[in-house]
Amino acid sequence: MSRIPLLFSGLPGKMAAEVFTLAAEQQHGLNLQLHPQGLCGSERHAGTYETQGARVELLPEAKRDALQCPPGTIAIDYSTPDAALRNVRFFVERGIPFIMGTTGFDRAEAVRLVEAGNVPAVIAPNMGIPILLIQRALSQLAKEFPGALQGYSVTIQESHQSTKKDTSGTAKALVNAFQQLGLPASTEAIQMVRNPEVQRRELSVPEEFLGGHAYHFYNVSSPDESVKLGLSHCIHGRRVYAEGTLKAVAFLNQRVMEGVRGVCYSMEDVLRAL
Repeated sequence: MSRIPLLFSGLPGKMAAEVFTLAAEQQHGLNLQLHPQGLCGSERHAGTYETQGARVELLPEAKRDALQCPPGTIAIDYSTPDAALRNVRFFVERGIPFIMGTTGFDRAEAVRLVEAGNVPAVIAPNMGIPILLIQRALSQLAKEFPGALQGYSVTIQESHQSTKKDTSGTAKALVNAFQQLGLPASTEAIQMVRNPEVQRRELSVPEEFLGGHAYHFYNVSSPDESVKLGLSHCIHGRRVYAEGTLKAVAFLNQRVMEGVRGVCYSMEDVLRAL
């Protein structure tokens, strides 16, 4: 099995670091090789990053032209929304297939850049496979039974660590399905919880996971509230997203070997190939 060099963008950010750590442990039967250089957003983070005995030199954006990648390299990007499109352009221009789990940027423009370029990519707001299954199930229900909950109401609440500034991409992705079912859902009405005290007191988020969690609550009620439906998913830590990311690595590596170019995939495509 040929080795897959992984280029990380977004280190030392917590999500990129989680995937880096898992990759260093050589999980999922992949033959991974961590690229000795990685990308960071500023001089402040430049230097050496080390975990699990693996180390990389972090290059700030101003010095990334010095980056040299061997054939077969796949980039993993968990950077920031303001840097995401610049990173997409860099990967496409350098011919580096990539996986992007960053949220809060113009995904449509990223897809356009990929399709106009010469590399495949996986771009997804959520890499967690259990969550993707919930999304897919709700989407299928909406497709088969449009308007079934007409007249009902819905509230959507999502809680993440205080450093996450944008609204959850997962919650936004479910809004369309709720709308198809006849519910008055909107991205503007999603309740964002970022206050650690509220998370601890009202949502019972364990202290050790206040800095890394994803709690989602979707509550549907009939007009007279005699019927209530609830859907929730609570994630502690980031490992489930890291595991999904490495599955996306295997998927994208296979597409590269097949000669695929200029195609942007979703995590649903990864799931179908498992």
